[in-house]
Amino acid sequence: MMNIQKEIITWLHDRPNWQQEAVARSLANGHISDLDLDELTALCKIGDGQKVAVEQSFSGIDGYDAPQNQSLRIVSIGDIQGIENLRPRKPILFGERNLVVVYGGNGSGKSGYVRIIKKACGKEKARELRANIFAEVPSKRCCKIEYKIDKVKEAKEWMADGVPLGELAGIDIFDTDSGRLYLSKESEVSYKPRSVAIFDDLVRACEGVRHRLQQEKNALFSKLPTIPFEYTNTQSGKLFGNLKATHTESELTSILFWSKEDQEKLNELEERLKGDDPARLAAKKRTQKSEIENILNKITNALSAFGPESCEKLTDLKTQAYKKRKIAMEGAAQLLQSASLDGVGTDTWRALWEAARRYSEEKAYQTFTFPYTADGAKCVLCQQLLLPEAQQRLSEFDGYVKGELEETARVIEMECKDKLGLLPTILDDDSLRTSCHAAGLEEDWMERLASLWKAAAITKKQLLGASLDKNAGIERNTYPWVEVLQEQSANLEKQAQQHDEDAKSFDNAKALKDKIELKAKQWTSQQADSIKKELPRLKKIAQYDELIRGTDHTAISNKAGNIAKKIITVAYIRRFNDELDKLGAKRIKVELVKTRVAYGKPMHSIKLRGATVVGVAPLDILSEGEKRIIELAAFLADVTGRPSKAPFIFDDPISSLDQDFEEKTIDRLIGLSADRQVIIFTHRLSFLGILCDKSDPDTVCIRNEPWGTGEPGDVPLFGKRPDKALNKLHDERLAQAEKVLQDHGSEAYYPLAKSICTDFRILVERIVELVLLADVVQRHRRDINTKGKIDNLCKIRKEDCEVIDHFMTKYSPYEHSQSFEAPVNVPDPESIRKDIESLLEWHNEYKTRPVELSK
Repeated sequence: MMNIQKEIITWLHDRPNWQQEAVARSLANGHISDLDLDELTALCKIGDGQKVAVEQSFSGIDGYDAPQNQSLRIVSIGDIQGIENLRPRKPILFGERNLVVVYGGNGSGKSGYVRIIKKACGKEKARELRANIFAEVPSKRCCKIEYKIDKVKEAKEWMADGVPLGELAGIDIFDTDSGRLYLSKESEVSYKPRSVAIFDDLVRACEGVRHRLQQEKNALFSKLPTIPFEYTNTQSGKLFGNLKATHTESELTSILFWSKEDQEKLNELEERLKGDDPARLAAKKRTQKSEIENILNKITNALSAFGPESCEKLTDLKTQAYKKRKIAMEGAAQLLQSASLDGVGTDTWRALWEAARRYSEEKAYQTFTFPYTADGAKCVLCQQLLLPEAQQRLSEFDGYVKGELEETARVIEMECKDKLGLLPTILDDDSLRTSCHAAGLEEDWMERLASLWKAAAITKKQLLGASLDKNAGIERNTYPWVEVLQEQSANLEKQAQQHDEDAKSFDNAKALKDKIELKAKQWTSQQADSIKKELPRLKKIAQYDELIRGTDHTAISNKAGNIAKKIITVAYIRRFNDELDKLGAKRIKVELVKTRVAYGKPMHSIKLRGATVVGVAPLDILSEGEKRIIELAAFLADVTGRPSKAPFIFDDPISSLDQDFEEKTIDRLIGLSADRQVIIFTHRLSFLGILCDKSDPDTVCIRNEPWGTGEPGDVPLFGKRPDKALNKLHDERLAQAEKVLQDHGSEAYYPLAKSICTDFRILVERIVELVLLADVVQRHRRDINTKGKIDNLCKIRKEDCEVIDHFMTKYSPYEHSQSFEAPVNVPDPESIRKDIESLLEWHNEYKTRPVELSK
């Protein structure tokens, strides 16, 4: 045994610290509480709890679940209210002897008492206690149970639907239901050494910790939305639905981010799937492209015209024109001084001069060059004759106008005017909005384009004005989206080309599938925040899964089975075989075998031994009597393995047994009562008689009275041993009758005396059956039982027959009706006393008389 304990401790030291702590607490406290499970769960979740360290000594591992020397006795059950049909007016007392027999006929309440004990003990599958269905159910359903623990008496009121009494948990009960379980299913031993029971506690601890970890894990609710059904089979949907703790955000890029290209692809697919005319869609794309190209052309012109380089050139040109004009005007200053009017040389004056030139050359003097100053010529403006002075002045003006400085200034001014006139027209918001709509551009493009044309308008205003700022102009790199427009134009052409191809051949199913794939990706990208929050939760879930895997008790169950086989199974099988031998059932071909280990508990089953047909169970083959004796053997093998001394309760244990099994069972029950209380409920007179003949039990008789069942009273005469019954007649009833005679006279004495005489006559008959004929035959028993008894018939002598015949004859009139002419008076007390003492004397001598067999 020491080697096994060392093996267990060595094995435990290889378990995680939290499991070692569980075993240590089980050994210290006898069980593992809910508080222990909470603390073990907390320990399991930290690093120290998962380490393996040889720290625990596991003291007490060689103990038992229950105190070995503690004895328990049931003293009484009374004050029964609302349970079955039990309504005794006084409690049932179970006596002071270890062997107690409760006798009662059918319907007397025996099963009701057994059910109370079974329920109060907390036995598995104990039946619910019902109230009498033919009577009003009382508000309180209870009884009073009195018991002793190590001679200390205690009484408790127990509610029929309340919790069991823990002090009575050790009581073992054999009845039809519990007995049949041993034959019908696998079972585990009821009691085991602490070195084996700790495995049960460790399994329970693992289950408790697993349950708590699972609850904590289940509390980590996922906040991910439910993916729409149509997206579940897409690549994005599958990845979304199978997120793992090992995933990183970089690995989930395909479902977390929605790009501009994705949107364009989706838009393209949706458009391609909208209509049935790809050619029309191609034309639409090209129209949009043309509009974008138009916008781009205007932008290009604006960027070119209003760019820093162009602005610098225009500014330089305007500067040159100004300078040349100034030089020309200064060169003509002298001429202008001779003019009688101011403003000669100004733009207005020049316009007038040019107008006069056109009029002269086109109308007045078509054949002459302007100015025509010959004699007789007139002024084309005032149409008066030109005097020599006027002719001279016109000639001087013409020379001025046609001079080199003037011509240079005029040419540069015309070039500047032409270039400014070629500046692009500034587009207003309405024009921009119309262009964007025609090009299929989204609203944000309006803002971009407007910003460019606003800058262009400012620049144009500066160029057309008097300001000569060389730093005017708009930079191209300020508007990088111009390249985006160019790409969009190219994409529209690609899409148009795709529509051209679609016009030839378009796979609608593939396009629809691609669209759903993109829609799924779009949906998952919209859940990016939820997905990112889900990853830490999944990591916690993975941690809990790892901890929960650590609560697996397969290895514990395997070790428990190995240890149980060494400590329990061998002893259990040996006890079962011993019980078969003690009960005379060795010839029945059955055996007890270990079948498996379930949750650390070794399971056993009764099988047929040596059967040639596989799969046949004992229940299918054995007779009712054989089943009963095997069930009894299995029960006793199970419960006698416990070291504590708790009562055994048997409810009709010999049902269906023949004479041999009945006597063997009685002998075994008597043997069990040597060191503990054994309470037997029975309705069999033969059983009661043999039991009383073989031992000296306390006997209780219960009856069905008008007020209810379970009423205790004296055992009927036919249920007692003859010598005990005679002593009761002599010591109690005769003394009572004698007192009545003295106090109340013959009339009151007569019925008591007649009853004593009648019972005396019955006891003489019982002596004939049980003593003189050695119980070989009985009136209420069909079998003739000769084994170990028939030799006693040799003790019979002629004198014995005379004694029996004398008393049978003398007391026969009190058992049968008599003639009115010759009534029989009852004997006086002294006469009856002498007859009882005489019969007892003969009985005692005959019982001790040796058997003398003739040779």
